[in-house]
Amino acid sequence: MEKKSRYNLLIVLAACVGSFLYGNAISIFATTLGKPQFFTYMGLDVVGPGADFANSMTAVWNCMLYVGAVIGGISYSFVSDRFGRKTPMVVGCVFAFIGSALQAGCVNIAMCAVSRVIDGVGIGMLLPAIPLYQAEVAPPHSRGLLVGLHGSALGFGNMFAQWMGCAFFYAGGQVAWRAPLAIQCLWPAILFGLTLVMPESPRWLYAHGHEERALKTLIKLHKDKNDDSDTFARHEFSIIKAQTDLDMEKGMMTTWQALKISSVRKRFIIGFLAMMGTQCSGLLVLLTYSPTIYEGLGFSPFMTNVMAAIWSTFNGLGNLGGAVIADRVGRRRQLISGYAGVLVCLIGATVLTKLYAGTASAGSKAAVFFIFGIIVLYTLGIEAASFVYASEIFPTQLRAQGVAFSMQGLFLSSILWTAVAAPAFKNIGWRFYCVFIATDVMMILTVYFLFPETKGYTLEQLSAVFGDEVVGDDVDEQPAEKGTETIEAGEKGDLSHIEYDGTKSL
Repeated sequence: MEKKSRYNLLIVLAACVGSFLYGNAISIFATTLGKPQFFTYMGLDVVGPGADFANSMTAVWNCMLYVGAVIGGISYSFVSDRFGRKTPMVVGCVFAFIGSALQAGCVNIAMCAVSRVIDGVGIGMLLPAIPLYQAEVAPPHSRGLLVGLHGSALGFGNMFAQWMGCAFFYAGGQVAWRAPLAIQCLWPAILFGLTLVMPESPRWLYAHGHEERALKTLIKLHKDKNDDSDTFARHEFSIIKAQTDLDMEKGMMTTWQALKISSVRKRFIIGFLAMMGTQCSGLLVLLTYSPTIYEGLGFSPFMTNVMAAIWSTFNGLGNLGGAVIADRVGRRRQLISGYAGVLVCLIGATVLTKLYAGTASAGSKAAVFFIFGIIVLYTLGIEAASFVYASEIFPTQLRAQGVAFSMQGLFLSSILWTAVAAPAFKNIGWRFYCVFIATDVMMILTVYFLFPETKGYTLEQLSAVFGDEVVGDDVDEQPAEKGTETIEAGEKGDLSHIEYDGTKSL
């Protein structure tokens, strides 16, 4: 019988330090941009003739983090496949520590930009590494919850960064912005230490010839004190062994070779769209440019930091809720509901910002209500579910490549939105939200028509969902209700009866 062991949960939570690190890294600089002392030190004027240059540098600094993340993400699959799932975490921690330290000690505009790139390389390796590792150590019916904790920890990292920004807002001189940047050095140091005691992924171990170690690791992860025979762990290992052997018979493939296979190409496209959609919801812009948004609604500089901190608190709590419901409602329903809810709140925020921007009226405060609604519905329905989905849809031999490719959707769209946001807010104001209303509608349609359901499968059984051969199962697809297909599994695989929401081939 499947059961989450305490050890399994602790290992997943240890990996979540990397998620917390990522959330802190993408948020902490937003608090820096809300500190007048930072712009004064850098010789930038936020008002007057120099304001345009200051806005341009704000966009550059924000983009540089994701430029580095693209580099780290591209490197991830090579390091992960060759050296193990933990190694990218170690390498990512080193880059993140150096980048964070340089940000805290930066003395000019150029050094700040370079430090952001270095930090970006680190988080670019960590973002795919954490959910993939969690997916490979989690039991199938709890995978949504355990991998969803990645999104929750990321949200709590956002929250911590924003409250640190508030705590040091009135600190004297450079301490106001240097101290929060320096504190973020703690998280890569902690994760680096934890990787020394975390187990390697049993799926990676088996795929690289360490069969005995893989079985021992899996038994320890899924240990049930009421089952001395370790029935569940041994059964899961037999599925991993059989499916990995079948996949390996086909030979290792490069990403380009894999993309020639329609079922694999479908996974890569869906994974990329799932992660790109997280940024096309508008949340990153709300997070990164929160000082600009709240000041535009009439709040003082200090209150903009407080509002951003409260907003980020909902980020962590909402993602925790999203992780809890992931295995109950299914990925498709969770994603569609999330995007629909965000769409409604975006429309409300857009209308009220147009009517009441720059005033301290009740209307501007109502706009804040909708902005808070966005974070609640986004985290409950989109963020945690998207990380779970992108980490689970790829076969073992292509999982690192697939997850890394999927995260490029997040990083590349992040570069786009952070680059255009500052000039967009300045030149078109509330109309910029209309772009995200359109992208939200597109994501609802994309999930409905393209994304199959993945809840409840082992990672190996998911190959059948995408039309690939699964060892020990006679797959007989029979049309059911619209958008639904049924897989009848044979006795050898002991999979009984599995249903999933089907999609058309890409």
